[in-house]
Amino acid sequence: MGFLEILDDFAACVAVVVSIAPDEYPRWSGGLKAHVSEMGVLWAEIQPQLRRDVEQARRVESALQKMTSAAEVGDAHGVQKAARTLQELDVSKLR
Repeated sequence: MGFLEILDDFAACVAVVVSIAPDEYPRWSGGLKAHVSEMGVLWAEIQPQLRRDVEQARRVESALQKMTSAAEVGDAHGVQKAARTLQELDVSKLR
């Protein structure tokens, strides 16, 4: 999968977290923690390829860490708050 496809997948994951209540994830999806974990995997592929938006990448990294921490302790509000931050950063435009 190419960089732009991975970036689009990451942006789609962000949109899902913002729009779906944590207790409404389908059972087959593995739930919120699995979704956040997958976002971490995608970000690990994206981050090393960024050349232009390094400062923006730091903000994304920070928000993703907050989201991961919130998911680990079951803080659904914290997960969605971090996702909204990611959405505001418009991650689909990172390069």
